[in-house]
Amino acid sequence: MSRRRVALIVGSVVALIYIFTFIPSPSSTSQPSQVDRQNEPMGHANEIIPPKMPAPVPVPAQKVIKKDPIPIVGTPDLNKAIEVGEDEKFLAYLPHSGFHNQRIELENAFLLANYLNRTLLLPPVYLWSLAMPWLRFDKCYERLLLQSKRGLGHCKNIPSSFPSPPECLNYETWTSVPWSFFYTMSGFEQHARFHQRYDLSLEWMYENLHIKPKDIYFEKDMTPFDFRVYDDPDSKTPVGRFKNRVEVATLQAIPEKVLHFGSVFGSYRILAQTEEHAELHRSLRNNMIFRNEYLLRATDHVVSKIGGVKGFAGLHIRIGDGLFARKKTITIDDMYHELVNHFTDLTKEEVEELDYTHMDDRLEDEEYEVKRYRWQGKKNDTPTGDEPVVVQHPPDEELQRTLQQIVPIKMDCAKHQGKTAGYLTPIYLATDAPKPRQNPLFRKLFDTFPCVFVLDDFKDALDELVRLQVVEDGVHLANYLVPMVDAMIAAHGHTFLGTKDSTFSSYIERYLHPVYIGEEVKLMGVGRKGAQT
Repeated sequence: MSRRRVALIVGSVVALIYIFTFIPSPSSTSQPSQVDRQNEPMGHANEIIPPKMPAPVPVPAQKVIKKDPIPIVGTPDLNKAIEVGEDEKFLAYLPHSGFHNQRIELENAFLLANYLNRTLLLPPVYLWSLAMPWLRFDKCYERLLLQSKRGLGHCKNIPSSFPSPPECLNYETWTSVPWSFFYTMSGFEQHARFHQRYDLSLEWMYENLHIKPKDIYFEKDMTPFDFRVYDDPDSKTPVGRFKNRVEVATLQAIPEKVLHFGSVFGSYRILAQTEEHAELHRSLRNNMIFRNEYLLRATDHVVSKIGGVKGFAGLHIRIGDGLFARKKTITIDDMYHELVNHFTDLTKEEVEELDYTHMDDRLEDEEYEVKRYRWQGKKNDTPTGDEPVVVQHPPDEELQRTLQQIVPIKMDCAKHQGKTAGYLTPIYLATDAPKPRQNPLFRKLFDTFPCVFVLDDFKDALDELVRLQVVEDGVHLANYLVPMVDAMIAAHGHTFLGTKDSTFSSYIERYLHPVYIGEEVKLMGVGRKGAQT
């Protein structure tokens, strides 16, 4: 290689090194750092030195305060020994279905225990996301024995972000609490002895009551309404939907230590038609008013904001499952027109203009199929307002997120300037339909009456309920208690309108509403001349 070529190569390399070393890149053409300026002498007269900017003050992240759960004991005195009298006899039954069906069984069981002078073996309240239906005695007994969480204590400690093992898949879909969680039991003790029990097996009876199999008389039901019990032998009340008439005297003659029924569900299955028994029935119903402090506080919070006791009209519209979903448009239409008749002076033409879907709303949903939604914590699993729902119990973290998104409504409905500004009767709508304000089924109700409120408008009322948690299995209770608060609020109105054939509406109408407005509980269908069925 010639010297000339070598010199050319060396010169090129030196030039490249100079370029990369001494010529600043575009990113380095900015002003010197504050540290560099501190080390420089005073600048020249024509040099502009920017003022020293204060360092940014870091904004602390907002701390989310997570409130501790409120523990609820689900099985008090589980190991407490039962003292059995020498001549003491007992009455047992099998609970099933939802809360209000179990409540009706509770009422009937206390009536029977009083009539027969037997001690009631009282099961807990089962709170199911998907309730166990009526089953024939043997099947119902078998299912209740399988309703156990023994050996599954590890399930409550699995983080929600972890996949559940097979044995824990249904762990949070049910729980149980004693009846004393809802009612003051001292009122029942005045009329019948009872022992709370949480094991419904026959083996529990053998061990705790000191009996043998021959000491149990089974009254096994083969149909949902096998019998109706008559306390008055002269009663002319028909058996109605029940299959057989059974006299109290017949049951009193059973000598066995334990009289074991299957289902005792059915309004007025156990009649109270004598004067003495009618008074007993009234007293029992007066004791079946919710006394739970958390339910009462949440209810009072909302009632005080919508007019106070007897300051509004209460509605209970059940449209989420079975027959109620099939007749949902008819139920809402009936209630709408009853409100219009009671609280407005709209002409027929004005009603037709507002209720232009009236004829369609009188049609049953013939294509309705019961759909069961299982919440998997996914947004796509959330049912819409148009879809029928059997039971909607999202996980508690989902419920909390929903509550955080609810914006409380401004209580200024009286400023409404519209055609129906004169019809400002406050209305509280209790319903099993999710997001009722966005549900098109209720559109004409909200459009006609400007002062309609729903529980979504009062998220602060539910703060405590979201925190309630059963100690034994870790299951939160909010999903089961929120509908009860909804009903209790509606029951405080000067007027109450419920859903036909709903045991929940019936409970509000016959028990809660009369007591909350200072009247007597309703005893329908009693007396020797006949009773409703």
